[in-house]
Amino acid sequence: MFVTIALDVLVAVYILSRQRRIRPVPRVLSLRLPVILGVIGLIDMLGYTDGRGHHVTGTDYLWVLGTLAVGAVALGALRAFTVQIWTSHNWVVRQGTWLTIGLWVLSLGLHFVSGIGAQRVGAGNFEAASFLLYLGVTYGVQNTVVHRRALPLWDALGPDAGRRLQMVFGPGGMGGQGGPGGPGGPGGFFATFRGGGPGFGPGPGPGAAGRPSGRRTPTNDPTVIDAEVVDDDEGPAQLH
Repeated sequence: MFVTIALDVLVAVYILSRQRRIRPVPRVLSLRLPVILGVIGLIDMLGYTDGRGHHVTGTDYLWVLGTLAVGAVALGALRAFTVQIWTSHNWVVRQGTWLTIGLWVLSLGLHFVSGIGAQRVGAGNFEAASFLLYLGVTYGVQNTVVHRRALPLWDALGPDAGRRLQMVFGPGGMGGQGGPGGPGGPGGFFATFRGGGPGFGPGPGPGAAGRPSGRRTPTNDPTVIDAEVVDDDEGPAQLH
């Protein structure tokens, strides 16, 4: 039981930690992580009823389905419309807002509160066993709606959009949409997108053209790592 709770907490923290990061929206929708979470959650639910003497009634199933419909599907779709989406250097990128985080907290809180209510009708443990399934469904719904919102931007960029990017690890802010710091604010993390000019990082200061040839460039700066984005939510970019 402890291992299950620890896994639930780690997965929830991992998902929440990614919401405020600026990340590419994949041109092709991938739901690998939500599907994995959903399958594990479904196995947990089936394991709760298999050979443990637990009697699951129709009321238990209705309670879990109701929680999924409201807390996972409805709030997941609503959260997706609070995510900022914009284009930068031939890429479509996104960043969750603090309202996105607030709706995540509300969604997780709803599952917790529904678990307390389920205790009164005898479905509390069954509700708790559905947590990873709940996370998989709500995360998948959010990613699907965000992807559909991003499709017109990808179409506008054309078929050649979505080239390799460079990830810059440094104290600089963002120069993207929204002024200095972009949607991520001053001191945000990321990146310059190759093939599109100066990128998210701070641009060259006055007199940059007169600097000696030994100055740092994207090809010799040790803080720059070439990265090819393969996926969005299901794993880090491939580093070269």
